[in-house]
Amino acid sequence: MGKFLFLKGDSGEGKTTLLFECLKPWHPMAGGFYSQRLLNEYGMTMGFRMVPAEEEWIPATAYKKGMTNVFIERTEHGFQKNLPFFKTDGIKILHSSAHKELFLLDEIGGIELFVPEFMEEVFGCIDSRVPCIGVLKSHKNLEAMRTRVPTEQDPDKLLRDLEEKLVKRSNGRILTYDREKKEHIRAEIMEFLRECTEKEGNTW
Repeated sequence: MGKFLFLKGDSGEGKTTLLFECLKPWHPMAGGFYSQRLLNEYGMTMGFRMVPAEEEWIPATAYKKGMTNVFIERTEHGFQKNLPFFKTDGIKILHSSAHKELFLLDEIGGIELFVPEFMEEVFGCIDSRVPCIGVLKSHKNLEAMRTRVPTEQDPDKLLRDLEEKLVKRSNGRILTYDREKKEHIRAEIMEFLRECTEKEGNTW
């Protein structure tokens, strides 16, 4: 069974930026995905798309109509979620990473919580021999998302269930991120990556 490390904290604090800085040397070996923010010319958020980790890591990019892998998109009726995406292309992205030596999951704990088929695959990644690293959405961020994106169920309960499942696993950790602890958390991430690369004689 692999190991995992997730960062959790408020939006805009720099979790993904720090993660990408630490992971840069391992980019060629990383599979999984990251969530990319889509912006219009005025800097307004127009949606989010899932990007395979093999591609260039660009946390935010210009929004264009008809972009692929979009799971939340702003329309004239407000933000709309695309849950069917996770059952098809989302799962394909995870499956395409099966041969990789590291899984990036940035982030989990959003609207994909409503897609049990996708979450089953996520836990398949977490419980595989491949180490996982990523970002776990905080309850505050989830509540903010809920004010913009309509949901039929209680996402907070689903996020609590996700956290409980992770905590019960003895092979990983969830670190709460804040800017004052940035360098300490950087050291934790780098130690995690060193442990993973040294396992079984890996020399990434």
